[in-house]
Amino acid sequence: MLIKITQSQTLLTQATDSKNSLETLFPAGEYFANPTPEGKIEVSLSAQIKALFSFSQFREKVSRGDFVVLEN
Repeated sequence: MLIKITQSQTLLTQATDSKNSLETLFPAGEYFANPTPEGKIEVSLSAQIKALFSFSQFREKVSRGDFVVLEN
């Protein structure tokens, strides 16, 4: 799915080659978001850097207007 982040946000991310979490700036703009087999929503900043949300966390961001779903 395609989402829009309405305001720049610092999100907790994880690089695919690391188990460490980092705070990473996601500027306002459009991003790809995909469900994972573990039941999370993955928002991709790059091929290696992704933020993971539970469905309830993602739904909360949408309801607050932080994220807007552009395409499902």
